[in-house]
Amino acid sequence: MLSSQSPHQTFSRTGTPIGNNNGASKGSPVFNEKRQVPAKSIRRRTESLSSPSNKNGADNTHHHHTQREREQQDYRQMPSTSLMHWTKINTVGKNKPKALRGHSMTLVDEKIFIFGGSDTETCYNDLYIFDTETYWWTLHKTKGMVPPPKPCRAHSANLIGDYIYIFGGGNGPTYFDTLYLLNTKTLCWEKPVVHGQIPNPRRAHTSWVYKGLLYIFAGGDGMCALNDIYVLTKEETPANSNPNSINNSPASKMTQLGVKPVNAFSDMNSINNSIDNSIDSNSFNDPKENYMYEGNISKNNLHHTNSMSYKNHMTRNEDDGINSNPRLRYVWTKLTTTGKAPSPRGYHTSNLIKNDTGNKVVIFGGSDGHECFSELFVLDLDKNHWTRVDTDRPIPRLSHTATQVGSYLFIIGGHDGNRYSHSLILLNLVTLRWEVRKVYGERPSSRGYHSAVLSDSRIFLYGGYDGHKVFNDMYVLDLSSSAYLPQIIKFKIGGIND
Repeated sequence: MLSSQSPHQTFSRTGTPIGNNNGASKGSPVFNEKRQVPAKSIRRRTESLSSPSNKNGADNTHHHHTQREREQQDYRQMPSTSLMHWTKINTVGKNKPKALRGHSMTLVDEKIFIFGGSDTETCYNDLYIFDTETYWWTLHKTKGMVPPPKPCRAHSANLIGDYIYIFGGGNGPTYFDTLYLLNTKTLCWEKPVVHGQIPNPRRAHTSWVYKGLLYIFAGGDGMCALNDIYVLTKEETPANSNPNSINNSPASKMTQLGVKPVNAFSDMNSINNSIDNSIDSNSFNDPKENYMYEGNISKNNLHHTNSMSYKNHMTRNEDDGINSNPRLRYVWTKLTTTGKAPSPRGYHTSNLIKNDTGNKVVIFGGSDGHECFSELFVLDLDKNHWTRVDTDRPIPRLSHTATQVGSYLFIIGGHDGNRYSHSLILLNLVTLRWEVRKVYGERPSSRGYHSAVLSDSRIFLYGGYDGHKVFNDMYVLDLSSSAYLPQIIKFKIGGIND
């Protein structure tokens, strides 16, 4: 289930309880155009907006809170429409984020962890946390013996248990193959011991988690585009170890990744009680060059950029000198697949589809630096088999976002080979037809290299790049009367024979 649909009472947008009808009756969200919101969510939002103000102004701390409440009240006002609508969020907090592209956004309960990314000059390794209930930004200083990863962009970030797994990425001509783990409870970094078939240093790849295993796919290594797949597993004990048993085997036979805190800071500070801390960004200059086709792109000049060929700009990954934790031991394995695999590419999207089978990944779009792709591929993770499926019409995209909302993929922005786009298009995963819905409000401007996540029937979008400007804005797409969509999980992807 994509949205946070834990047991809850159903509320209208005003917080009034309504009936919990399961079918498509007049009491369901389909007909009454009510949005289902967890009771905890309603309570937190109400509490954050209803505190009395300090008329005397004597208490500076209280004055800070009332100012924060007034700001929250301003931007929590939603358009009076039951249809999907965009809202630009006014940034609130002591440490408002930088303009970023190629960053990662990872949803952890009700908070979004934003790591890395770059502007037009510099790469960063800052960690921002955005609260989706209060819309409050914080810039966090991490703790522990391990420093954060080097500044990077176009890396991958996946939540497994309490840890965010950060892999790869790059900074200018340097590409990384390192793996870091961020403990989301203690904000401590860990660097595990990793061996096996180590993936090439890369960025612009995608990743997903299936049955507790981390998969990465494609990207670019500085010399060419890639279309390989690697899976990260926990190291087996010597008695059970077989270096050939993982390759091309069903994921159910692999050892899952779940880890436990192993440092002295365990649960000492939860992120809910952490204090806003400014940090000196440990960054270094990223020359203004067209790595990974991030400049102005058109069908006529795609092949003239450095793009995925990266000629004369490759610096091999260097050991960062950080000691690995011997208690965290993982193995990379390159998977062998069958069927027609996607051609090498980067800045595509991959979605592990959450439906009644939950074992298929959909790959859409991307580019090899010469062509912007419109193809759609499906990978069966139990058979390691690729299938190309046809949609009703080609829609080329790279550097877009793809967010699963029930039986749809919401494709936002990106580049179509000629220009950056601000469009929202929906791919019906059952019919494989592209659909356009009427959306109101203040939509994001045209951009690519942004990030987006779904939380509580809302899609949050941050940052991006339009070929000239890097953005530091946050938008939210409220599904409103379509809030029931994430609850749809009983469907099969069209064009696939199970």
